[in-house]
Amino acid sequence: MKAFRVPLLAMSLVGFGLLLGFNTPATRAGFTFGPPVNLRSVIPILRPANESINSFSADGLEMYIVSDRRPGGSGNYDIWVLRRGSTGENWGPPENLGPVVNSSKDDSMPCISSDGLTLYFGSKDRPGGYGKDDVYATTRATRNSPWTTPVNLGPEVNSSSDDGVPWISADGSELYFQSWRPGGYGNADLYVTRRSTPNGAWTDTMNLGPLVNSAYDDSDACLSPDGLVLFFSGTYFGPVRPGGNGGADMWMTRRASRSDPWQPPVNLGAPVNGPLHDIIPRISWDGSTLYFCTNDQAGKWENWQAPILPVVN
Repeated sequence: MKAFRVPLLAMSLVGFGLLLGFNTPATRAGFTFGPPVNLRSVIPILRPANESINSFSADGLEMYIVSDRRPGGSGNYDIWVLRRGSTGENWGPPENLGPVVNSSKDDSMPCISSDGLTLYFGSKDRPGGYGKDDVYATTRATRNSPWTTPVNLGPEVNSSSDDGVPWISADGSELYFQSWRPGGYGNADLYVTRRSTPNGAWTDTMNLGPLVNSAYDDSDACLSPDGLVLFFSGTYFGPVRPGGNGGADMWMTRRASRSDPWQPPVNLGAPVNGPLHDIIPRISWDGSTLYFCTNDQAGKWENWQAPILPVVN
């Protein structure tokens, strides 16, 4: 986590301030994005038409993806993992997490905990759920142990509406997710639930409020390890937040400390947001790279990466 924390800590405190209009001193460092590179040339084993990057382990040796057409799956959307021996090596072939984790329905948008022992994900119409899509967690005793039967996170997190796309904070005390439940500010809204101990019950689930959520789709949250920057995007199938570059865009909000409120979101801007739908922002294990997906009007998907570059005045 040390390599990851340094650039993201700087980014969260001042990082995108200069770039995106926050009131930060001009003498402090900021960040911008380099030109996006299509992952067809970087991780050619991924299939952009039906696969996307969802999360990385803290050591950068595991990458969790979702695929709906790769042979060997258990249902429609399945969760897979790619591994490598060191961060300088190429990724190995995707491995299906198997029928203990994946069901005959949709299992998607996994997020791995910082210790690598809990995987949070969304599952559709799994028996014993509370609605169409619910949030589940599976655990393993060690990094080399098998995953156990997933557990529904219960009615504090899940509702009779669609709930999914979880993201766990690095310390395990906050879980962010999206929900279409009544009482929100638009279509999909971002929510957070908290717990006081690593194995405690989730409580105090709350909507992130009208400063963060809009009357449109707000989805696909990704929290920085220091917990001070929250990336998210719109969706390719829903109404999009105004003020963007075309279709659904990627946004970020920040807070000064873990106890402070989230500030109004700002658009990540060019070159990562363009005229297409730019969605599912994900940050690499070392904080150096932004990963995301695009979807055009014809339904063509592509995966991209863009370097996060320091700017010093």
